[in-house]
Amino acid sequence: MVIDPFSITGLLVLAIFLIGMTLIVFEAQLEMDKFKPAMFMMSGLIVIGAHYAFYDPNGFQYFLHAQSEIKEELFGLIAFMAFMWMVVELLNERNVFTALNGYLMRKGLGARGMFWATGALSALLSPFLNNITTAMIFGKTVKSISTNQRYTHISLCNIVVASNSGVWFLGTSTSLMVVLAGKISIAGLLLLIPSALIGWLLFAATLHFFYLRKLDGQSLIEVADQAESALKPGGAGLAIVGFFAVFGAVLCNIVLKVSIEFAIGIGLGIVALYAWLLMRRGIELPWQDQLQKVEWNALLFFIGIITSVACLNHVGWLSYISRLFEVLHPTAVNVVLGVASGVMDNVPVEAAALMSNPQLGLNQWALNALMVGIGGSLTVVGSAAGIMAMSLDKTYSFAVHLKFLPAILVNFFGSLGIWYLQFELFGLY
Repeated sequence: MVIDPFSITGLLVLAIFLIGMTLIVFEAQLEMDKFKPAMFMMSGLIVIGAHYAFYDPNGFQYFLHAQSEIKEELFGLIAFMAFMWMVVELLNERNVFTALNGYLMRKGLGARGMFWATGALSALLSPFLNNITTAMIFGKTVKSISTNQRYTHISLCNIVVASNSGVWFLGTSTSLMVVLAGKISIAGLLLLIPSALIGWLLFAATLHFFYLRKLDGQSLIEVADQAESALKPGGAGLAIVGFFAVFGAVLCNIVLKVSIEFAIGIGLGIVALYAWLLMRRGIELPWQDQLQKVEWNALLFFIGIITSVACLNHVGWLSYISRLFEVLHPTAVNVVLGVASGVMDNVPVEAAALMSNPQLGLNQWALNALMVGIGGSLTVVGSAAGIMAMSLDKTYSFAVHLKFLPAILVNFFGSLGIWYLQFELFGLY
C-alpha cells in the first residue's frame, strides 16, 4: 500500500469520489449530465500528485506506473465502445432499427404482444448493441404507441431489465470491463445465456401477471395511425455486413486471440468500406457523419469514473473489497456488489471489484459480471438503460421504477438461482 487510506490524502481522494458519486446518483433531479461530475472526480490525481511532491518524491514512480495502467485499461474500453457505436450509427442511418420497429407495429400484436416483443428483442439485441442503445430504440417504440401512462411505465421497466440482461456478451459496460481485464473470456461470458435470459423471462412473466393484467379493459396502445417505416436503400445489405462483422470479431477473439477492441475495429472498417461502396453505387449515405455520432458524454463518463476508482485503489481503499472476498464467501460478496450497483451505478462498482483484484475462478467472475450487470436494474439510476428510460419519459422516475421492485427482484434472484444450478450444482462450465 503506497498511501494510507486514512491519511489526509486518502480521505481527500475518498471525499472527491463521494461528492462526485452523489452528483451522479441525483443527475436527473439536478439536470446535470453525469460526465461532468465524473470528470471532476479525476481531480483525485492532483491530490495524489501533491502528496508525492510534498511528502514523498521517491513515490512518483508508483504514481506514474498507476497512470500507465489506467491509460492501458481505458484504451481498450473506449476504443471498443466508440467502434461499436459507429457500427450502430451506420445501421441506424439506414433505418435498420426504425424498420424493425415499424414491422412490429404493423403486425397488430396488441398491448401484450408488444410488451413481449419489445422485451424479447431488447434481451436478444442488447448483448450486441449495448443496453443504452437498445433501451433508446425500443423505448421510443413504446412511447410512440402507448396511450396509457401505466402501460408505458410497465413496458419501459421491461425494456430496462431486458437491456441489462445483455451481460452474456458485451451488452453492458461491466461485462466488457471484465473481459478487457482478462478475468473472463467472451466464451466464458456466453455461459451466462441461461442465467440472463431465464432471469428476464421470470421477471417479464411476473410483470405480466401481476402488473400488466390489471390494465385489462383499458385503452393501452394505438397503432393504426403509425406511419410505415422502411429501410433506406442498402440498409438490408449493411445490416448483413454489420452482423457478420461483429460475428467475425467474436470469432477472431475466441479462436485467434485478437483483442476484442482491435477485432471490432476491423469489423468497423469492413462496415465502413461497404458503406463507401454503396456511395460509389449512387446511394446517398453520409457515412462519415455517422462515424462522428459517438456518445462522447458517455465515454467521458467512463474515463472519469475509472480514473477516480483507480485513485481510490492507489490510496488503498479498494483493499477492503479484496479482504471482503477473503472473509465472506465470494458468492455473497458478488451479490452485495450487485445490490451496490443498483445504488451507485454499475461502472464504478465493477471498476472497484476489478482493481481490488480478488483471486476468483471462472464461475465467480461469471457471477460477478451477472450480478453487477443486472443489479443495475434494481434502481432506475443504476444503469445507462434506466437513465435512457427517464430521458424518454419524464414521468418515469426513481419512485415509479421502485413500484416494480418485487418483479425486478425476481429477475435478480432468478438469475442467481440459474447460475447456481448451472455452475455450482451441475458444474456446467
